[in-house]
Amino acid sequence: MATNEKQLKFFNFLQTKENSNTLFSLKEIIAATEWKESTFKSYLSKGQVSEFISEVDNFKYQASNSLNITFKEFEKKLSQSKHVQALGHNFKSKLAKALLRKSKDNMLLAIELYNRPSLENKIDGFVMLFCTSWEQLLKAIIIKAKGEESIYRKVNNGKRETIPLRTCLDIVFSKTDGTKRNILKITDLRDQAVHLLMPELQGIASRIFQSGIFNYSSKFEEACEVPFLNTDNTGMISLVGDFKTPPLSMMNNIYGKAAEEIIALAEELTSSVDNANDLSFAIPLDVTLQFAQKDSEGTQIILTKAENGMTGLKKALVIEKSVDAEKTYKFKQGQAITEINQRLQSKYDNDFLKKRLNKQNNKKYELNPNCFQSLIYKLKWKLSDNKYHHFFKNANYHAYSEIALEELIEKIISNTDYLKAAKQSYSKRSRN
Repeated sequence: MATNEKQLKFFNFLQTKENSNTLFSLKEIIAATEWKESTFKSYLSKGQVSEFISEVDNFKYQASNSLNITFKEFEKKLSQSKHVQALGHNFKSKLAKALLRKSKDNMLLAIELYNRPSLENKIDGFVMLFCTSWEQLLKAIIIKAKGEESIYRKVNNGKRETIPLRTCLDIVFSKTDGTKRNILKITDLRDQAVHLLMPELQGIASRIFQSGIFNYSSKFEEACEVPFLNTDNTGMISLVGDFKTPPLSMMNNIYGKAAEEIIALAEELTSSVDNANDLSFAIPLDVTLQFAQKDSEGTQIILTKAENGMTGLKKALVIEKSVDAEKTYKFKQGQAITEINQRLQSKYDNDFLKKRLNKQNNKKYELNPNCFQSLIYKLKWKLSDNKYHHFFKNANYHAYSEIALEELIEKIISNTDYLKAAKQSYSKRSRN
């Protein structure tokens, strides 16, 4: 049977199921289409059919988006998805997929609103849309990890409501995460100071907003496995130059008694940006940019390009300050393992961790010393002192930074086979 005939059978099957709002199994799909089971599972794993079916529970599926299109349109979408994965292809929940679409639309709207030249005061609209977009993205991520019920809570009258943005942040990010601090600052502006967000604040606020956009783009792509914007020339929020607070007399003429509050807010924002000294919190203006260097033969080496967004900017920035190594590298091996296990178990259930970690005596899936050493060996951190690892010669011990813990957690959760591969490499090295 030709491929397009099987696709037509699949299309008709989906329309029947969607029209009757009934769930179906993999066996029913195979029977209706005459595909091999391996063929359909390949389509499913690659996200080629994610726009039309969603896994609900216990390997049961639900059809969607098939009733209002023709077979030609359906066939075209399947063909396109071989090369471009649909948004939400790696999310089972229909609710999570809907939240991803809404999140992306709201962040795009926030950017477009901010960049609209006809609007004099766009800060308050931006913070509203920015916070809504982040809340929707984080709820989709939480649903993927813990199920749809995890984003609801009961209130006093017995009715259910979804958890707020701050709770979502606590679930998804660590306490010290720069992205979390950025979102919290903008959330504070939304909740506590929206009446003070006047045009005079755009200079300092735009630096925080710009980092927020870069952070969102990175987190969106990490979660969805597709880019937030399908272009290198993002043209996001244009940064305003160095911020200077207008004279109080001028502000008094414009805003009356509120002038002092607005200036106080401007000074608080400026102080928080200066104290953070963190690209993920706010784009700094007083930094040294290093776009190229020369090797031993004098040949210029390009280190980054301006269009590479936050990643490129981080590579290009050289910010040096004296730090206390013991404060930066505060985790010895045992402390690091304990902290990583606590963070993983607080965010993910046993089924999620089962695919990534080893089972220990207490029946929990945890990182153990051999696992930790395997990861460190694979990442080659012990070859030198770096931002992840430091060897204290006088005390004769190795220690690891907060950045190292976050990096290890990211490696573990993003790739089910990462730890397994690391252990295999470490085992071979031990035998040699």
